[in-house]
Amino acid sequence: MQIDSKQILDVLSAADHALGVKEVMGRLGVHPGELTDMKRALRDLVREGAVLRDGKRFRPATDKGRELPVPRRHGARHGEPGQAQPQAKPVLIYPNDAEGQRRRRGGGPQTVVGLLRKHRDGFGFVERYDGEGDDIFVPAVEATQAFDGDLIRVQVIPGTGGRTQGRIVETVERRRTLALGTYVQRGRQTMVVPMDASLGEFIAVQPDGRVRDGDVVKVQLTEPGAPGFVPPQGVVLEKAGERGEPQLEVLRAAYAQGFSDEFPESVIAYAEQVARPVEPSAYAGRRDLRGLNLVTIDGEDARDFDDAVYVERAPRGYRLVVAIADVSHYVTEGSALDDEALRRCTSVYFPNLVLPMLPEALSNGICSLRPDEERLCMVADMIIDEAGLPIEAEIYAGVMRSRARCTYTEVAALLSGEKVPDREFLRADLELGHELAKKLNRARMDRGAIDFDIPEAKVVLDEASRVRTVERRERNEAHKLVEEFMLAANEAVARYFGSRGLPTIYRVHGEPDEDKLAAFLEFAQVHGLRGAGSEVTPKALNAMLHAVEGKPVQRAFNSLLLRAMMQATYEAENIGHYGLAAENYLHFTSPIRRYPDLVVHRLLKEHWARGKATQLEAQTARLAAIARRCSERERGAMKAEREVDAYFGCLFLKERLGQRYPGIIASVAEFGLFVELEGLFVEGLVKAEDLGGQADLDLATQSLRFPSGRSFSVGDRIEVQIRSVNLERRQTDLALVELGKLVHEGERPRTLADAVDRIRGGGRGREPTAGSRGFSRGGGSRGREPAPTKRNPSASGKRGGGKPSSGKPGRRR
Repeated sequence: MQIDSKQILDVLSAADHALGVKEVMGRLGVHPGELTDMKRALRDLVREGAVLRDGKRFRPATDKGRELPVPRRHGARHGEPGQAQPQAKPVLIYPNDAEGQRRRRGGGPQTVVGLLRKHRDGFGFVERYDGEGDDIFVPAVEATQAFDGDLIRVQVIPGTGGRTQGRIVETVERRRTLALGTYVQRGRQTMVVPMDASLGEFIAVQPDGRVRDGDVVKVQLTEPGAPGFVPPQGVVLEKAGERGEPQLEVLRAAYAQGFSDEFPESVIAYAEQVARPVEPSAYAGRRDLRGLNLVTIDGEDARDFDDAVYVERAPRGYRLVVAIADVSHYVTEGSALDDEALRRCTSVYFPNLVLPMLPEALSNGICSLRPDEERLCMVADMIIDEAGLPIEAEIYAGVMRSRARCTYTEVAALLSGEKVPDREFLRADLELGHELAKKLNRARMDRGAIDFDIPEAKVVLDEASRVRTVERRERNEAHKLVEEFMLAANEAVARYFGSRGLPTIYRVHGEPDEDKLAAFLEFAQVHGLRGAGSEVTPKALNAMLHAVEGKPVQRAFNSLLLRAMMQATYEAENIGHYGLAAENYLHFTSPIRRYPDLVVHRLLKEHWARGKATQLEAQTARLAAIARRCSERERGAMKAEREVDAYFGCLFLKERLGQRYPGIIASVAEFGLFVELEGLFVEGLVKAEDLGGQADLDLATQSLRFPSGRSFSVGDRIEVQIRSVNLERRQTDLALVELGKLVHEGERPRTLADAVDRIRGGGRGREPTAGSRGFSRGGGSRGREPAPTKRNPSASGKRGGGKPSSGKPGRRR
């Protein structure tokens, strides 16, 4: 048949997503033999500007090719409250910078989409959303047009000194919507001096009779300002608390990364409406697991239970059942709940606060696998042989009833042989599960998974949010049992998708950075260890870590290797997981707190409903876009959590000014030594200038050498004194005791000439700080799987819900 350009345009315009060549042919009824002619016709339309090309997909030019919105249904609908949708703009996901690509092909100016990160002096840098290329410098006069953390599009233009810089073209998504600051009234003038210096000197607000001069308030940001230093605009929402309260610093860090401590009213109303008791009609098509001894195992203060486990003997080894809360039954795609969940993408955990991805009616209510209550679930039902290797797995929807809400402490005690009241009826099941968990771990180690062993610090607060202590986060046999079962379930589901060629969102972990890995191997060689040839495998790296167990350099080995690791991300393309030595891996086990897990559950249901493996090419593109957003939001959560941990670490040490502690040099830099105080799990900095001036950094030995001939190496034990603590910069300065650097001179006087300085009290130094290093960088275990972050970039799992949890091993593997 003759290929008509108008018909092609009609098909593209009628579609709700970009189409691939074969999709266009299928909708037009074009014979596969005319593939070349179809490609030529589409190429001509692109050349004419009538069609835009996004990789291998095409859309009409009227769509501008800029964003691919998450589908939304507007207005009241069955099962949802009739009130309006949340006031926030629809969440957008970005498969690529199609506009920038189009302009480059046409010879136009290059544009780049990325996150704006502002410096306290006003200028900023754009972190490219596609992860390609260096950050782009944005001068101060340009940076005033957006808030710190906003997703913006910049045009790349020539800058000074032959460098390039960015000119803001548009704000693609306003990430920063809330701020904290001090309300100031001077006659008829009112303003808020923000706690976050990246927002400028002040935020212009209207007078508000509900608050008084000097109150700390929450502000809804409305306009970022404009060139010419027009201040940002905002609206006072409420009084936030009293100056100096730790809670304010927690919210400050969360707001800076675009997270919120409140849900829109319509989202809460919808959540409460769908969070009704499970109706028997919902059991249709589900497998009944109510007869199994499924139990949840969590921290003492956890309130959301999204996974339950059961183990029994099977003819070929063991049967492991992992049942996960079926969140997708309640959070339907395109609903107000889904929109808000995608906006957040993850729950965020602080020592005194949890910002959940879903409202409490779901996270701690109908989706939580509470004991003796019937719940809908998604199940990975696995057969594992005596060697801990998977034989087969079934993935299905089920209905369950948890037999008990167990804690890690209870299960660990039971596994150690202690009598545990009300849990003895589970002893045989849990002991069998412990037996299986050890075999699963051994099988993972045999295939080459890397087993990092860095203690992770846990801040313990009292009822007034004062730091009671900082201690090592516990990781007992119960934590390890749950870790192994969650890893096994995640791999089983990933294999299910991979073996059928179904699109999904994978959790991937690339090979280490070559230069950083080379530095690690050089350090290992200095200590008598060698890699296995030119191509070092995860198994060889793991052997090195085990070779230094119990030695002073053990922490240094783990830390250096972690720094060499790439950060795990979410991707639609499966490249495997280096740290786990797994060919297939994804996140399935925590849909209450991670959006990718929720998407995986939906994709399983879509596949079962169709009964065949046909997939739209555009679905993979959309999944890639969602994965990119989830990765970015995860990084934001990690930054906020690290900043708050650093703040509480500094608070902890501020009460110990002048005290001496033994310490271990955790890492070295040209500007000094980072020392972990023994028994406190908190770090501080001994500045190089206090040790004898200019020093040489020896990367091979990880040491700092001074002209005097004195050197300090990672792993050395020294005695230090806490010299000063800067809460604003999250920095603790230490003095080496033997050199007599014991005088705490205090801060230099600062002018308090205006309201801003009176409120902030100065402390806005311009030099680079080591604030993010003020708190222990331990890796340890925080969720259901061995722990992550830049400290352990491959990790992921879960922690407790509505209130701070004592931890579920490894949050982000």
